[in-house]
Amino acid sequence: MYLKQKILVVIKLSVMLLAVPIHAQQLTIAYGLENYNFQQIFDGFTANNSVKLSVRQFKNNELKSTLLQSANMKQLPDIVIVPADFIGLTELNFSSIPKNWLHPELSKESLKSAMVEDSYKGIPIIYGNHLLLYYNKSFVPEPANNWKALLQQQATLPEQVGLIGWNYLEMYWFIPFLGVFNEFPYQNGKINLDNQGMSRALAWYRSFSENKIVDKDCGYECNDNKFVNGKLAYTINGSWAFNHYKDELKETLGVALLPNYQGQRMRPYFSSHVLAFPNNSINQSAEKREAINAFALYLQQQSSQLAIWQQMRSLPTNSKIKQQLIADADSNLQVILEQLAQSEPMPTDREMAIIWEAMLKGVNRYMADIFDNEKAAEYMQYIADRSINHEQ
Repeated sequence: MYLKQKILVVIKLSVMLLAVPIHAQQLTIAYGLENYNFQQIFDGFTANNSVKLSVRQFKNNELKSTLLQSANMKQLPDIVIVPADFIGLTELNFSSIPKNWLHPELSKESLKSAMVEDSYKGIPIIYGNHLLLYYNKSFVPEPANNWKALLQQQATLPEQVGLIGWNYLEMYWFIPFLGVFNEFPYQNGKINLDNQGMSRALAWYRSFSENKIVDKDCGYECNDNKFVNGKLAYTINGSWAFNHYKDELKETLGVALLPNYQGQRMRPYFSSHVLAFPNNSINQSAEKREAINAFALYLQQQSSQLAIWQQMRSLPTNSKIKQQLIADADSNLQVILEQLAQSEPMPTDREMAIIWEAMLKGVNRYMADIFDNEKAAEYMQYIADRSINHEQ
């Protein structure tokens, strides 16, 4: 009788414990909203897990500086979704990713973009992020395939419509102009800024501003607004903008390869957006590690990777989903993939953060007539080398 009563008590206690919700682990996440909106995918995770997500969204040009400031204040989030070149920022102390956290269907190409030295510092979830030429079919029935033809189309546009615009003073947009001359700022583990290709690219790039083809003071949001509101015939923006532009322009949106220059292809950078864990967050506690692991595996599974294409029209990193998309590719996706094939992988080394700053300083001094194009290239190299030596 005593044993029977004891069993009943244990059963009652078990039922009571089941009725009390387990305290949910909360994870904080930060990412740049202008590129991607993950909210629906996040909602799918929280609907099936006891993990709560506290999400903070930032403008792209604020994300890096905000994270660096948060590192100084020791207030970093548990998880970030960032361009792959962020993972080289040692100030953010990213966790090394255990290999058993990486889905076996992750493409080899995307995994390369998540490696710093000999360890993975991020989990690639979106691939590509390369620049494309977008155009409005209302003004340009057929896109130009070279810069000479594109510039001639200005004469065919209504007076209130500009020809083209892009985020002129953001150096990621300068890379394809440099790539025309077969130069890139970091090659074979060395900073490569003071060269003839850089000098020629700078002179060509400046001509767009001098000839009032591009408004250099019109940044990302400004160009985005102009294009979606029919004030620009063309814009250069990333593959991440495709879904946004398709929603806004619908059937009048066109996607094309970046124009050739004197027979040479423009070669933008490509990379991945990665899931990464600052302040070594996966080793803070067993409970947090388990929650982060669940979230990481969720974003890599096939259903989430398919949602990344269906909801955001961005290239997934799951190789099987990607193969399926390639097999069924429409004309727009074919262009996105073709431009990707003509792009250059963006390094993830720590030096890239220094290179971006050095390039911008050189460009600004050239635009202000402090230096000519050759001196500006020399100055870029000097600033980058000095910064590297200062860190060592």
